[in-house]
Amino acid sequence: MTLLRVILAKARIHSTTPYLVLFFLSFLAYIFAPPILATAKTDYDYQYGQYRLGYSEFLVLKQDYLNTPSLDNQQKAMLLAKQTIVSRDLAKASLNLYLIDLIGSYKVDYEPIKPVLISLDSARQFFLMEAQKSQGVTTQADLKKLSQKYQDSVPEKDSVSKFGIVANKIAALVRIQMDSKAAFDELIPKLPNPMPTGLSARVQELTSSAKIIDDKIYLLASNLNLAEAVAESTTAIFFDSRIEKLVEIRTLQLDWINRLIDIDINYVQLQN
Repeated sequence: MTLLRVILAKARIHSTTPYLVLFFLSFLAYIFAPPILATAKTDYDYQYGQYRLGYSEFLVLKQDYLNTPSLDNQQKAMLLAKQTIVSRDLAKASLNLYLIDLIGSYKVDYEPIKPVLISLDSARQFFLMEAQKSQGVTTQADLKKLSQKYQDSVPEKDSVSKFGIVANKIAALVRIQMDSKAAFDELIPKLPNPMPTGLSARVQELTSSAKIIDDKIYLLASNLNLAEAVAESTTAIFFDSRIEKLVEIRTLQLDWINRLIDIDINYVQLQN
């Protein structure tokens, strides 16, 4: 039995409507394989690879200069330091663009995460400008001065990417809620009219549960406190506390989908 059949069997999807099958599979896709935009991801991987390679080579040249402080070794270390710094900042800019594209790929217009998107783009522009500044460095003194200014400004810009990672997960949850509502709205006209009392109660439960899930997502998104980005993102529980809530919400969503499918099987499929 294929993995797909096992998943569908566990979800008790045997002869349900094609729309609900596709809906359920899209839910799994959001959990296990979020959409990835190849260009942004490839650019990030390349720039980060260049940074790691350049940094390793810089450490070697730096040691050569310390062992033999010649002008030639100094210039080699200086040139590679510039290249490494440029790759570092381009990698960070690419990461922010990648997160922006990931969030955008869910095609949700969700107000609570918009400040994160704005901050991601601001951070991206910052790192692109820093990469340009680094290319203009010509002396060791200039490099030291630039690095000091960078260290004063970068903590806030670095912290934004963590918020972007969480915002991406929130966008996935919102997308699932939107698809859930579409599946629900499509199913309702196919149900018996008037509805049996038991069915009516189950439909009302789905409506109430959807509202509870919406509220939990909103609360999670509203607690992305960018005003305290640096302090909050450096705490050990930044991801732990949010992952716990993300898992809780996804569990509720899966339960909601299973209940919708059960109604489809028992009140639509059995009548056809």
